[in-house]
Amino acid sequence: MWPEYVVAGPFMFFGGQMGRTRDGAFITRYADAPNVGERAATSFDWVADMEAPVGAQGIAIYERYRELLAREGSGHGHFLRYHIYQRDKHFFSVFDRIRRTYEPKPPASTAVGLGRFEPQDRATLCIDSIVLRGNAERSFGARTVLPGASQHVAAATFSHVVNAGPFLFLAGQIPIDASKPGSPLIRNYDDIPEAGRFLRVGRSHEDARNGPIASQTWFTYDLIRQHLEASGSSLDQILNLTVYLQDMRDFGTFHRVHERFFQSGAPALTVIEAAEVGHKGTLIEIEPTAIIPGRGVERRVIDPRGWRAPAQMSAGVEAGGLAFFSGISGGGDGAQAQASAAMSELQSRLATAGRQVTDIAALTVYLRDMDEFQIVKHVLERGFGTHRPALTVLEVPAVSPVRDARVSLTAIGWFGE
Repeated sequence: MWPEYVVAGPFMFFGGQMGRTRDGAFITRYADAPNVGERAATSFDWVADMEAPVGAQGIAIYERYRELLAREGSGHGHFLRYHIYQRDKHFFSVFDRIRRTYEPKPPASTAVGLGRFEPQDRATLCIDSIVLRGNAERSFGARTVLPGASQHVAAATFSHVVNAGPFLFLAGQIPIDASKPGSPLIRNYDDIPEAGRFLRVGRSHEDARNGPIASQTWFTYDLIRQHLEASGSSLDQILNLTVYLQDMRDFGTFHRVHERFFQSGAPALTVIEAAEVGHKGTLIEIEPTAIIPGRGVERRVIDPRGWRAPAQMSAGVEAGGLAFFSGISGGGDGAQAQASAAMSELQSRLATAGRQVTDIAALTVYLRDMDEFQIVKHVLERGFGTHRPALTVLEVPAVSPVRDARVSLTAIGWFGE
């Protein structure tokens, strides 16, 4: 069995939660969701039947979180960041309506549309998270919502920046300019300052192909810069970046912009293709985690000896005990060989830091085909033994920029007390 959550230092790391009843059946009706109250928001059967698979599962997930969080003296107000993975993002507004009733001061969040979360495809939502233990607040400090670049208003029920101790957890940022009326989409080079147009060549075909992702990437990184600087930090204090691309074929152009923002000692980096990122036609969503300098912790890169970075990235980055490892795609034919190679690579990175797999608190597995999870699961069970992290398993169109990759892993470790 894989734990629903792992307690490590001041944090709780939750694996992907899905909306089930006590006996494990997936919920499809509001009547089967616990503590529904007024959250169904409609009394018309046709509307309720269409929206219930998302709404009722959302309620069930929040109620399960309530139960589990209470064990550590925490509640919904202790979420630092969560990921909302949706099977069909068309129904995002249904979930957003549900979470407004649970989140008076919402955490940072990232919402993307993906494939399956379990082989039978009964789950419409999957939510994993990092939570501050209520019992740790006295020594670590309270969770605080920061305004970030306050002129950029949140596009839904979330906070752009949440602080806990020396750490900053940012929501997934997308290329819409929320400082302007209507929050317009960044479409091409003309929508960004001259400083961001360095890939423009002045030829219609190339600029039409590369301009949207180049300009959206530049805008999103500059927006992250603004949020960090408003919070007392900067781009060079980023520990980890998770990048969701609408089309992995855009990776090359994305990376040409990415490497302009990050030079030596780059953050840990995970890049996947999602079925749907953001909204309004956004092509990219970027989620960073950073530290505030001067808070008693320093950023440390974890690169194994002889490791050749496949992109502008570090194998891992740690600060204050919190360690992020870049997405790992192992070589070989088939899911089993790739999972074994990825697990070996993760162990190598941990050994560089003088750590073991028992120090991993959360693991995300990206699969090209969810039907291969049983094969991959056996590899992971052997690799982790009885000390297993919180686990999230996601089916995505492309698990990494590596051609023919079927499996990739990304991990969060806790190296503190």
